[in-house]
Amino acid sequence: MWIATRAGSVVVAVLVTLPAYAQVGAGGIHGRVVARDGKPVQGAVIRMENTSTHQTDEAKTNKNGDYSIVGLYQGKYKAYAIVNGKLMMTKGEGVGNEIYISNTTDIRVNFDFKDVPADVPAAPAPAASGSNSKEKAAADKKTNEEMKAAYNAGIAAMKANNFEEAVRQLQLAGEKDPGQPAIFGNMGVALAALKKYDEAVAAYRKSLALKPDDAPTQALLSLGLANAGKVDEAIVAVAEVAKLDPALAGQSYYNVGAILTNRGKAKDAVELFKKAVAVDSKNAPSYYQLGIAYFGSPDTIPQGVAAFERFLELAPTAPEAEAARQFIAAGKAQTPAKK
Repeated sequence: MWIATRAGSVVVAVLVTLPAYAQVGAGGIHGRVVARDGKPVQGAVIRMENTSTHQTDEAKTNKNGDYSIVGLYQGKYKAYAIVNGKLMMTKGEGVGNEIYISNTTDIRVNFDFKDVPADVPAAPAPAASGSNSKEKAAADKKTNEEMKAAYNAGIAAMKANNFEEAVRQLQLAGEKDPGQPAIFGNMGVALAALKKYDEAVAAYRKSLALKPDDAPTQALLSLGLANAGKVDEAIVAVAEVAKLDPALAGQSYYNVGAILTNRGKAKDAVELFKKAVAVDSKNAPSYYQLGIAYFGSPDTIPQGVAAFERFLELAPTAPEAEAARQFIAAGKAQTPAKK
């Protein structure tokens, strides 16, 4: 989106670039199972259980002990290794050991039985049991299909700029499967497009509760908070982006600074533009905005000239290039070089 601000008689277009958002899709997992003696285990059952929907998918290891499961919905999983009806190992439990499948990943999870006791008792496989297991599996499948249909309808509505319908469909998808962070992230984008910033913030927070290390969602949260006028929270949120993904930090600092500039929070914005160039020395738009800010006071005009010159080094053909040259000329005329 474009935010218009004005510096003197020059109209400045401040572009806020939104990070791409993930979609609900299918990911995969692969790995190897080895026995206590280090030899591969053939015929071991690897069962993946979605911790939200409890839907399971499984595969058997080949003669090399390798397995692969594809088509897993995005979410958190537990992985079980079962041999001859005995549950040998479980992975994905405990803080720091989570298994998270996204729509584009194919992660590796290995099972090494060297520390498994020799007398593992027989245990039922961690799957639905009883006479209604087939019915439950069918119901789970139907729910997942309905979730994906609503999600896809929501994304289609977003592409058509029908954000009200997008929110409605994504809400339906979230009711079917509340464990998909992409649903709530995209819902936040649609709500932000409707300028329902407080609701957008709530949606982003739901997404982050499911996937706390998602830097693009954290960046969207910082924008939502800034647009909602929650400056202090927005600054905290964008600092978190810097921790999660330094490569995204420069653009995020700039984006929040651009919004604050438009809201008349120039002092806060300048500090964010400074942070943007500190973490990304090639962030041309931030140098441009710093130049404008420095021209607000006669004492800092030389700094403004330097900022505009750096901007032109990085973006000599940008739409704002001519305005930057005018600022430089005016600044040098006011502060002639010392002889």
